[in-house]
Amino acid sequence: MQMKKLRFCFWLSVLILITGCSGGEKPPVNAVQLGTTPPITPDYIDLTIPHNIAPLNFSLKDEVDKCYAQLKDADGQILEAFGKQQIRWDLKQWQIMLAANAGKTLQVKVATCKENTWQVYKTYTLQISADSIDAGLVYRLIEPGYEKWHIVGIYQRNLQNFDEKPILRNDMIGYGCMNCHSFCMGDPSQLMFHVRVANGGTFIAQEGKIKKIATKTKATIGKMAYPYWHPSGHFIVASVNKIENFFHAVKGKKMEVFDSASDVVVYDIRKNTILSKASFITDKAYETFPSFSPDGKWLYFCSAPALPMPEEYDKIRYNLCRVAFDATKGEIQMPIDTLARADSMSYVFPRVSPNGHFILYTQTAYGQFPIWHKDADACMLDLRSGKAIDLSVLNSDDTDSYHSWSQNSKWIVLSSRRKNGLYTLTYFSHIASDGTPSKPFVMPQEDPELYDYLMYSYNLPELVKGEVTINPYDLEHEAKTQLPKPVLWDGK
Repeated sequence: MQMKKLRFCFWLSVLILITGCSGGEKPPVNAVQLGTTPPITPDYIDLTIPHNIAPLNFSLKDEVDKCYAQLKDADGQILEAFGKQQIRWDLKQWQIMLAANAGKTLQVKVATCKENTWQVYKTYTLQISADSIDAGLVYRLIEPGYEKWHIVGIYQRNLQNFDEKPILRNDMIGYGCMNCHSFCMGDPSQLMFHVRVANGGTFIAQEGKIKKIATKTKATIGKMAYPYWHPSGHFIVASVNKIENFFHAVKGKKMEVFDSASDVVVYDIRKNTILSKASFITDKAYETFPSFSPDGKWLYFCSAPALPMPEEYDKIRYNLCRVAFDATKGEIQMPIDTLARADSMSYVFPRVSPNGHFILYTQTAYGQFPIWHKDADACMLDLRSGKAIDLSVLNSDDTDSYHSWSQNSKWIVLSSRRKNGLYTLTYFSHIASDGTPSKPFVMPQEDPELYDYLMYSYNLPELVKGEVTINPYDLEHEAKTQLPKPVLWDGK
């Protein structure tokens, strides 16, 4: 009898080993079935994603001994991944799986094992959109503080994999500030950005050539900032601003950035001239954050009546406006059309979708610099009907500010501080034909825990159609050896 008990205990222990965590990586058929979706980070549950996006690697929030994940398509094809605390999909297998299921839905199953017990979570879905996203994203990586920064770089990321490399870093050119990068209709070969302080100037790369210019003229109050290209590649519209800031002494508010003066100017690249007949130069209003329509016929900008600053910083609100632009004459044509009137809110960052159907912009309680405003949200109008689009699924309880469009008008990238209120990260969302956004998801990383320890913010994300091939050392040489060529005011 004693021998039978010993044999029974032996075979029971073997069975536990076979069915427990140490007996194989897949969960057994009799694993505990849970009715909740898995606690993963980032949140990649029930999304619409492009068929050409990098793998959505994730971590389990709870401590586990082992984890397993499975993608399954309608034909029963399966992609599996195993890990201890993370799931990292094989890149090539992921790309094959998504390409084969463009326009279809994948089922995702996640299981975890702890203390020899497997648990299988409720299956969730990934809708694989047939709409591709632009291949690249360009952004500035910068420390999120407002008192001091050190290393700043403009980087590009291949969204189809995890390749990231610098376009230029400030430690190559004297540690000055680098900002306001902009592309002509997502064309990676037509680039503009600013360098301030050391080796300063505005850099324009076009047709394989780089030029460095000084944009302050006798008729403007400052250097060009916040640029946007005309689709022809012949003009760049920008603001010229007197930017000031102060620090709040109340809990929950950190910093306020405001303009004490600002205008909008149009720069003719071919003539190296700011066009007076296409520019807004006035003391009665503050104009800023301009952009062109994708057909080049409209110039959008934000405008507010001039108020004493900083005394009335929280009372200034910007209207969303547009005016006709004649590219053949280099002139604007009145009257000004107000698309969103700033009665109780302020509107900035206007960006028209490349198909011309929608205008995406940022709404905040006041002012023109919402990146420190927790109330900032993305808003969108249908330019065909004039109706507002509900973007509640896109926005969060924290700052949602800068944004740009993919060239097929199907995807947007949005800057948001929703993760922790401090670091700005980039989120993607699919835009349906009626303007409805899908649940946003953060840019995938090879290490899904990168955002927990990266001490940099992703600033000014711009979708581009391909790789920026300008050599960083050519930009470095231009910065260090060339004096900026002065921009003229209407040829003078």
